[in-house]
Amino acid sequence: MFFKSKLFWAITLFLITFVFYFFSIKEIWFSLDDCGNIIAGIIKSGKDLLRIFLEDERNYLYPVNFNVPQANIVSGFYRPMQHIPFSFIYYLFEFNVRAYYFLNVFFHAINISLFFYLCSFFMPISFSVISGLLLAFYPIMDWITWISTLHNFLAIFFMLLSLISFRFYWVKNKFIFNFLSALFFLFSICSRENTIFLGFSIFIFVFLFSESKTIWKKTKVAFNKTYLMLLVYVIYLLIRIYAFGFASLPRTINNICLRVPVLKELLIRK
Repeated sequence: MFFKSKLFWAITLFLITFVFYFFSIKEIWFSLDDCGNIIAGIIKSGKDLLRIFLEDERNYLYPVNFNVPQANIVSGFYRPMQHIPFSFIYYLFEFNVRAYYFLNVFFHAINISLFFYLCSFFMPISFSVISGLLLAFYPIMDWITWISTLHNFLAIFFMLLSLISFRFYWVKNKFIFNFLSALFFLFSICSRENTIFLGFSIFIFVFLFSESKTIWKKTKVAFNKTYLMLLVYVIYLLIRIYAFGFASLPRTINNICLRVPVLKELLIRK
């Protein structure tokens, strides 16, 4: 029956989430760094497209008379992906704030459907629906009205697509799913770096659930299954080096040591 199908519940969860969040807000306006993020990241040419993929996003967040600290491979905010949908909305609706809010709500609702679908591989549909609802309406969701948090929803969106693709690769062993999983992982960490551990997590998962008997064979199987994921780390690292370099790295290390005194003591001992 259609009412018991995954498609029905995926659509239902999307509609429940979207309708609740989009129509429950009557008045909304830009806040904090929204305007700077949108205006400075508008893609008007191929040069702008290249620029947003090579710049520290903090350059967009502060007024022109503020001295932004020089970025480095560790401290740089590399989050270019959200400027692509921002640019589409700008050309269609200019500064209609509800259009930008639509993006946040839309991707959150899509993520709920994808999360339900991912859970349905491992749990009954009823439990998967409950899981989706718990994610849709978890207690702290007031930041959904903060337009510049779109990068969070995009990072989750691509992470879920990566996991779903890898699941198909795990079952069907087709290269296209492995490639898509790695590509979506790259898009995810280029949206926001909080999903950086996904590739390592999948490597550990494959290692633990490999049927091989020895540690060496388990490691070999895990590498063969996730080498594209590991290649993404190399690509991402090279991008950050090219975009931000190492010039201000000593300052960042010093700041970290100030926050974590134990680390400072270890470095001094060495």
